[in-house]
Amino acid sequence: MEIMRFSLGNLKSNCYIVSEAKKTFIVDPGYESEDVVKYIKKYNLDVEAIYITHGHFDHVGGVKQLKDLYGCAVYAPIKDKIWMSKTTYNQFGYEIPVDHWVKDLDKIDLLGHTFTVYDTPGHSEGSTVLHYDSILFSGDTLFFQSIGRTDIPLSDSMAIYKSIKRIYSLFNEDVIVYPGHGRATDIGHEKKFNPFVKA
Repeated sequence: MEIMRFSLGNLKSNCYIVSEAKKTFIVDPGYESEDVVKYIKKYNLDVEAIYITHGHFDHVGGVKQLKDLYGCAVYAPIKDKIWMSKTTYNQFGYEIPVDHWVKDLDKIDLLGHTFTVYDTPGHSEGSTVLHYDSILFSGDTLFFQSIGRTDIPLSDSMAIYKSIKRIYSLFNEDVIVYPGHGRATDIGHEKKFNPFVKA
């Protein structure tokens, strides 16, 4: 499984293209991006799905463009529906198209593998992480030696602390964390060195 990262927009939000055997799914396309489209075309990839870790504008802004282009299914957390269905929240003036609303412990078949959704509220009420094997897409919950902001509407500092503790308890130390901003890390490193939440 190959994971390609694109850093998009003014907020440098990470969008991931996850590919295997010419099939792919996309995580958090936060902004419309010709680079993402060109990459998909260059490698002749078949886009199966889009997964949204949480509903903030810098993680969903490219969803409509990609869904219109590829007709792929869109998965998003039900507890963040307000961010995608209320135009006053998402800043786009239209609803973000979602086919499947997901919740804690839901299973999703992507590229022939079973990924699991885990609710990790805090940065937003509906924040999630997506896990398979040694791969964890953490959205804006857990970063390299940092955590998601909790000074924005519908965020909760105690909730994100509990969510990260849950992540530490669920996943092995060698699990690689692909965050919503910044460089990748791993669970073992964060348990030892994250100054906000240690194991």
